[in-house]
Amino acid sequence: MIRYVLAALLTVALIVLAVPAIDRGATVNTERQVDTSLSSIDDEATALIETEEVTPDGHPDPQRIVTVSLPRSTLTTAGVDHFELVPHENGSYTHARYVLEDGATREAVIDERIVWNDPDGNETTEMGGSGDQRLALVLLEDEHGEPRLIARHV
Repeated sequence: MIRYVLAALLTVALIVLAVPAIDRGATVNTERQVDTSLSSIDDEATALIETEEVTPDGHPDPQRIVTVSLPRSTLTTAGVDHFELVPHENGSYTHARYVLEDGATREAVIDERIVWNDPDGNETTEMGGSGDQRLALVLLEDEHGEPRLIARHV
């Protein structure tokens, strides 16, 4: 009988010790997945600005499609509650931010300025939900004739 009690106590103790490690591992796994998506956005945005030119009217606009992975909450991943790309008001970069379901916030900088859906606007690109979502980065002219990256959901 004592063996069963000791085995049960040992099992409970191991579970209590393992839960924080599993939670931390899930958070790290999610951060890795979303950071990889942010890196892809940064790489594709930089490549688009450096290698393409704005096309004349009537021609297809240069674009890059990026898949953004926003994991859902599972045993091995923490869920992403909110993801956004905020263009800097006076700068040529974008502030990326995502919030996990547990409230943890991570931030990064994307080297190019990306606005939502309007080259003359200054709106934030927001994504919600979970799973793989496709984002098109399109090179257009703004009102001053300068190239501007805009983001659209695909």
